[in-house]
Amino acid sequence: MEKLAVICIGDELLKGAVVNTGLAAIGHFLLEYGIIPEFACEIPDTREAIEEALEFALKKADTVITSGGLGSTADDVTKEFIAASLGIRLEENGEAMRNVQAFWRMKHPGEEVPHRVFNQALVPVGAKVLQNDCGSAPGLILTVPESSEEFAGKTIVMLPGSPSELEPMLAGKLAAWVRRELKTQVFTREFRICGRREGDVEERMLPVLSRHHGSLDAAYCATAQFVRLFIRSRNPEVMDASISEIRAEFGDDLLRDEHVSLPEEVFELLRDNGGTLAVAESCTGGLVSKWMTDMPGSSEVFCGSVVSYSNEVKSSLLQVPGEILKKYGAVSRETARAMLDGLRTAIPSDAAIALTGIAGPGGASVGKPVGLVYAAVRYRDTVDVCELRLRRSREQIRAGAAAEALDHLRRMILHPAE
Repeated sequence: MEKLAVICIGDELLKGAVVNTGLAAIGHFLLEYGIIPEFACEIPDTREAIEEALEFALKKADTVITSGGLGSTADDVTKEFIAASLGIRLEENGEAMRNVQAFWRMKHPGEEVPHRVFNQALVPVGAKVLQNDCGSAPGLILTVPESSEEFAGKTIVMLPGSPSELEPMLAGKLAAWVRRELKTQVFTREFRICGRREGDVEERMLPVLSRHHGSLDAAYCATAQFVRLFIRSRNPEVMDASISEIRAEFGDDLLRDEHVSLPEEVFELLRDNGGTLAVAESCTGGLVSKWMTDMPGSSEVFCGSVVSYSNEVKSSLLQVPGEILKKYGAVSRETARAMLDGLRTAIPSDAAIALTGIAGPGGASVGKPVGLVYAAVRYRDTVDVCELRLRRSREQIRAGAAAEALDHLRRMILHPAE
């Protein structure tokens, strides 16, 4: 499994009918084992496309993972076309047949199993069956037979495309197989770094990589909430040393290892400190509130919010003085602070965030460009108002503003004023 490729199969992926979350799930799964695919592609449900992609992938890699095309409809043709291209016949598998029948009867009690559903129990001769605990189509692991001189001994792993079936199979059956197959252990670690640009994180990692030249790899991925830093090494001592160095280098920029999102960390910090949060949002339209309430149990911390998009609502619900709006405008440091003050009365809480800005694409004026946002943040009796200059699309500006405000609050909780 030194080199691996991924093929995602389905017309719906190319038509834009669905987002290919399967590729992200597979990539994240492989990264846990230090595996980065040589390449990945999306192809339609046609024999020509599947055969061409498979041949190309097998030339590049010794293991190929496919997702999609294992169901019971007419366009689920992955295993048939892969088997045919390798000269392998399909045969009924008893274990797969029992699972197909049991799953159908559970979903459709009292109904006869349609004949077309039985196609899911046909598997290439010699393939290992991965039972599907969340569906009826099994996953398959096929070793290319000796009759294929060019690709003999290489492995093809066929997985369902539906995320509800793919992700449990990755975490369960396939994970066990990967652990057995890995010949060389690779150690990996992911860090989430807040308040830093991707280029800044990369630059600050250069001394760490230099100290472990040739023994440590790093990769970076910018998101709205943080930069994801991935490191990997085959040497456990190098991994331990680099983890310590990264912690020393980035300090409070790092989220805790157990937290996968910025709102989760803010939630945990507030809960640990017996704090509550209220939010007043204008340009972000309730995004901070959404992020906070996406988490189960958020009512322990999150009191509520006011989406004060219009000046009328800013005045009536948050008591922002008309003279401030007239003199400084809705997008101003003064208005953000007044929104924060009004929120203290509207929704009493230990911590608060108020956001006002221009998300674009219109709304800019002289001295107030698209992407200008003011974030007022309070923790207990400490208040700070930040001016943000954000770029890119409307959606990215809103997400960036929400993330910057939450990160500012996170740091205030970590280091409360004396």
